Amino acid sequence: MADAVAAADAVDVQPASKKQKTAAAADSGAAAAVIRQSLLSGDSRSQLRQQHDSSGPYTHLVLKELADEQLLRAVREEVIHNISATYKETDLFKVFQTGDLANMDALDPESAAKLPALMALRGAIYSPEFRQFVEDITGVGDLSDKTDLSCNVYAQGGHLLNHDDVIGTRAVSFIIYLTDPDEPWTEADGGALELYPLVEGKPHTPDVIPTTSHLPTWNSMAMFVVQPGRSFHSVQEVLSADKPRLSISGWYHKAAPQQGSEHASLQQLQMKAGEDQIQQHAEFEGDNTSGPLSEADLELLRSWVNPAYLKQVSWAKIQGKMEADGSVQLQKFLLPEVAEQILQVAVSQDTAESVGSGKIPSFTTGYSEDWQAVGPPHKQRYLSYRGQPQQPGTAAAAGGLLAAAKAALFESGAFARLLKAMIGVEILKHAGEVRRFRAGLDYTVAHYGIITSEPRLDCVLTFVNDTTPEAADGWAVGEVGGFEAYLLADEEEETAGAAAVYRQDGNDSGVINVPAASNTLNLLMRDAGLMRFVKYVSAAAPGSRWDLAMEYVPEDDGVDPPMPESPEQAADAEAATANENGAAPAGEANGSA
Repeated sequence: MADAVAAADAVDVQPASKKQKTAAAADSGAAAAVIRQSLLSGDSRSQLRQQHDSSGPYTHLVLKELADEQLLRAVREEVIHNISATYKETDLFKVFQTGDLANMDALDPESAAKLPALMALRGAIYSPEFRQFVEDITGVGDLSDKTDLSCNVYAQGGHLLNHDDVIGTRAVSFIIYLTDPDEPWTEADGGALELYPLVEGKPHTPDVIPTTSHLPTWNSMAMFVVQPGRSFHSVQEVLSADKPRLSISGWYHKAAPQQGSEHASLQQLQMKAGEDQIQQHAEFEGDNTSGPLSEADLELLRSWVNPAYLKQVSWAKIQGKMEADGSVQLQKFLLPEVAEQILQVAVSQDTAESVGSGKIPSFTTGYSEDWQAVGPPHKQRYLSYRGQPQQPGTAAAAGGLLAAAKAALFESGAFARLLKAMIGVEILKHAGEVRRFRAGLDYTVAHYGIITSEPRLDCVLTFVNDTTPEAADGWAVGEVGGFEAYLLADEEEETAGAAAVYRQDGNDSGVINVPAASNTLNLLMRDAGLMRFVKYVSAAAPGSRWDLAMEYVPEDDGVDPPMPESPEQAADAEAATANENGAAPAGEANGSA
């Protein structure tokens, strides 16, 4: 961050009054001194309006050579050296952001003297003349004089997932790009603004693939009318290690909220609690899951499961940890010969498709009759396996092998009885899928629609390329994403969206992160009120996160399960079993801060 926004000369920005904000934007001559005058001409306005009205997937514009070159260079230098930014990361984004630049009017004279170019630019773009220009080229109607903008820096790995920008009275979104003027931004640097069409026949639902993208080109200004359930966009992950994506972004407002705001992406994330939960769970065919493990059960389990997890001494310790903490990670869960084949073919497929290791693949990477994309992207994007199981030891692919494990092991009565032996709770029904989260593309988002209404046992078997210490560390500490996070939703907070409830700010945020590791089974008893998501998998990851995500319906014993432990608690917890037969201690749990 030091090469983008320096903190040494941090400016303490205090709230400004409405009167001060209005006064700052009222200089009618501000635009003339800053904005390229030919851009504001009548002919230019007519041409830009035509471009705007004919654009897709929804109306938008990119204004090139927006401002005086030297003044904008001065703005860039002032932002870098005289304004501090705060690191922010949620399930939706990863960015450095300043406070509201509308509050610069409250600066003391010494601090204000360090930001003359920035204050001139702000005055220009919120001046009556430029505001009228925006009204003319977008057809949005009358805009208020409210000032609302901030500086954003997306360093390497920074991103912003799909959303429509609808909050309150926002009417037009804009981004002024302050990327390095002497080293032009290229496609290889990532960081494109991506615009999404709607799914045909599904109003207010974005497609999983954007159809238009714009690079953050120096001295350009992208803008679009904020449309509820329509103006879906994202910021592609930044790939460059030494070219931060620096910009000023903000909104023009109307006097009142737009009609149709109930269709906005934020409102969709705050939908009726539990509406997107799995609704159908299958029973175990012909099995009484309440009984003890039989010899036939053990014979089936031995063909898949590490024998260290088939011993009573391990079950007792795993059950004790689940009762105390509500979660456990079982490493080296499948037999080595089974797990090694799954990992080998998974890594081979990622390599063949150029997934991971600093590259962003095409959106259709991995598509086939067997793998289908799951959306909508303001809630999730990943691939789900719909093909046939493929048995270990054959010329199989990763999806088919995981599907075989699902059908033969995880959906069997024998596995249900093993789970009962491990956690002390009878398992009644099951549901699940084989998923692939491609590096640089995929994720799920926490939202009220997936709030747990009844207790569920999550049983997730993960595979990732962690064959080197560096790769393993990236997954373990969460640097490359791909971890599964659990958090308690505040259903009484009407204005809290997913971004508001998940924070990584060094404080006790109530978030439990379960890192991805190969051949590791993650068990977690999810009580009512919890949400979960899989953090966006960075392009820097060694490859995809492949998993088999099962959800089991446990017998209701009338006792609330404990809240899952935090990573800090897990680090202090006693190991659940001895290291037997090459297996990691049952119950070993690692967290991602």
